[in-house]
Amino acid sequence: MEELVKILKLHNFDVIHETTKAIEFENIDTKELVYLMPNKEISLALNPETVESSILLKHMTKGFTHSTALKNFPKRKNTGETPIPYGYAFKFQSVDELSLFLREFNLLIAE
Repeated sequence: MEELVKILKLHNFDVIHETTKAIEFENIDTKELVYLMPNKEISLALNPETVESSILLKHMTKGFTHSTALKNFPKRKNTGETPIPYGYAFKFQSVDELSLFLREFNLLIAE
């Protein structure tokens, strides 16, 4: 996980908040939030509003992810009685793949 945090920092993301469920990062230039999820694979959660405004991101996502750790994302009803924060999941096979994605993501959100 430490190596992944370094990669996000390299791409202008600072750690804002950390729990056992996720690490919240904010881009220092755009203020865009992303969450690094401690799954077996490398997994990021992106804001639904950001993803839905980009055809490219919408085609790359692995679907929704729901977690109370995504505290600064919108909420919606999932399987429970009350709404829960959610985002779009993006999964990566390697640190290099994550780094490439973050470089492209920063260019996309800076537009």
